[in-house]
Amino acid sequence: MYEDTKNALKRLSENCLLVAVRVGVAGQTYTSSRASNDAAMVNNADANRLKTQVLKFTNSDLKPVRKERDDAKALLNAVTSPWDSNGNRLIQVKTYQNIRERLDNHRARFYDLRDEFVSSYEAHKQKAREQLEDLYDDDRFPPAEEIRNQFYFDIEKNVITDADHICIEGTAATVEAIRDELNQRHVRKLNDANQELIDRMKSQLRKSQASIQRLHDKKQAGEDTRFYDSTITGICSLVDTLDDININKDPELTEFGNSIARVFDGLAINQLKESPTLREEVLEETDALVSAIESYTPNAFKSV
Repeated sequence: MYEDTKNALKRLSENCLLVAVRVGVAGQTYTSSRASNDAAMVNNADANRLKTQVLKFTNSDLKPVRKERDDAKALLNAVTSPWDSNGNRLIQVKTYQNIRERLDNHRARFYDLRDEFVSSYEAHKQKAREQLEDLYDDDRFPPAEEIRNQFYFDIEKNVITDADHICIEGTAATVEAIRDELNQRHVRKLNDANQELIDRMKSQLRKSQASIQRLHDKKQAGEDTRFYDSTITGICSLVDTLDDININKDPELTEFGNSIARVFDGLAINQLKESPTLREEVLEETDALVSAIESYTPNAFKSV
């Protein structure tokens, strides 16, 4: 295995974790046969083809707990790279230490809000009874304690096993095959992390570029248009988290981040709105950045 890959894999197992935020919220809907039959009758349709969902709880009922869930996941996603399709995210240990308290706070608020929801459960049932009328089904509303148990907020952490130090019993051939498979997978993840960061940079730059170009075109035509601060804050936030998500410490990606910062950090939104010269300068610099990042291919980690 090439030496740079060995070093990268060592850093991966020593300096990184897998973290996932897994959240459950009380079931919001149930299927109503009566509603399905009514819909079939009105539309002259076969009731067997219809499944009509009824809301036990409104979106506003569950909005507070969902917000804590979404904010926690957004916090984690901003400073991590995807690891698999099961919600695990690759994060540096130092980064996790920096956000751990904030994740814990989201979890604590989630459970406080769950308790508030459960304490007013009977009121939620009564509102459903009044608003659903004949479609209300009391059997679909379990006891409060069962509802409470449907809410959960888990922050799962897992270490990344160093393939050279796995301890399992088996034949030498079996152990070696498993070790090789782990190494191959981890090498893919290292390369994926670089590509994901490149894609994130390109996506955010293109969004900013398109928004500024649209503003410029509208202004030049004498038309009003909306221009959101997120055009600038979004790309600046990405640069701020670059050290966290640049898992492999790729110097070229670090320099791209520095170049983006030179263009967008301290850029005054009002001045950008009013100055066509400034917009043209920013668009030209952004176009050069997009072209440079699109043509950049990081050195891939390889195993032999």
